[in-house]
Amino acid sequence: MSKNINILFCTDFSEHANTAFDHAMDQAKKYNAKLHLFHAIMPADPCGHSKGMKSPDPADSAGSAESDEDLVQQAIGALKLKYSEMLNDSIRGCEYVVKMGSPDVEVVQYAKQNHIDMIIMGALGIPEKDRATRIRTAANVSKFAPCQVVVIQKNVQPSFGI
Repeated sequence: MSKNINILFCTDFSEHANTAFDHAMDQAKKYNAKLHLFHAIMPADPCGHSKGMKSPDPADSAGSAESDEDLVQQAIGALKLKYSEMLNDSIRGCEYVVKMGSPDVEVVQYAKQNHIDMIIMGALGIPEKDRATRIRTAANVSKFAPCQVVVIQKNVQPSFGI
């Protein structure tokens, strides 16, 4: 009996994530794997503003704060809108997942709970000097994940003088 393979693709809807999606699709086809499309929404800050998703139309949220569930549903819709057309019949299955919380923690927890075999995500191509002030999602996921982690960086230029 062959093992069911699960691949977790993590997205923040950036260009780097788009590049990582292509790789996730290739791996899902190669291994006849189920593809989990994942996005994490940072929790609201003390002022009550969500950091992960914005309402597509500011008038939609005028006068009332969106609940966490509303933000999750909005993000699931964005995942489906962005990626469903790019998925094809060669993918064994697909699941859209949105969690509220710190992205690195949520990715690792989801991977552990859902028997993920490979995590594929994009990395921000930011200079080394700026990295200390940024959240290091890819580094933390790589360190704590229960499986292989592939981090894709778009348009990487060698830094060793070539």
